[in-house]
Amino acid sequence: MGFLLLFAMIPRLGTLQTAEQTFNLISEALQKGDAAKLSLFFDDQLEVYTGGTPRIYSNVQAKYVMQEFFQKNPPRSFMLLHRGRSDNILYGIGSYVSYQGRWDVSFFLRFDKTRYVIEQLRFELVQ
Repeated sequence: MGFLLLFAMIPRLGTLQTAEQTFNLISEALQKGDAAKLSLFFDDQLEVYTGGTPRIYSNVQAKYVMQEFFQKNPPRSFMLLHRGRSDNILYGIGSYVSYQGRWDVSFFLRFDKTRYVIEQLRFELVQ
């Protein structure tokens, strides 16, 4: 009986661990300006905002948008300042610094079958 209870708790612990790992891997990709690693977490379609108008992109298109952003604004640093949960959505808020400026960054994740995926990614230039 005790074994069944322990076994039933494992997926819940795994989900919490996966969320933490996801935050860490996304932060690492942003610190390095690595669009390829960041895109591993993209939903099939996601909203991306890097100035101008927010747009919906396929995950492949969003990868190229982020490659271009990182090429124009190579990272000096990224710091995840806050992470949280609202219902089934996880979110992260951070600060991305390049030699061209500083951006407030936010991303929203949802759980999709076996992993968390980014459904919205925003970079807002701080004046």
